[in-house]
Amino acid sequence: MLPQTKGAKFLYDTFLKDFLKKNEKNIDKAIENAKKSVPSVVFETVSAAKDVAGMGLSATASYANSSTSSFDSKDGKEE
Repeated sequence: MLPQTKGAKFLYDTFLKDFLKKNEKNIDKAIENAKKSVPSVVFETVSAAKDVAGMGLSATASYANSSTSSFDSKDGKEE
């Protein structure tokens, strides 16, 4: 084994190995629960993004309407 990887092996063997074995079922359950919740999280995120985009477009349209309303539509001069 290369010297630069011995520290990682020491940490794994000393601390992580027993912890992971002891908590394997809980870790697996947490991963399964996370997998099950992904579709709803994605749906909520997409919905929120659509709402934000809609607000941005609405604000942009409102600004465009208000900034062009003071101009005469025929010659582009201010009224």
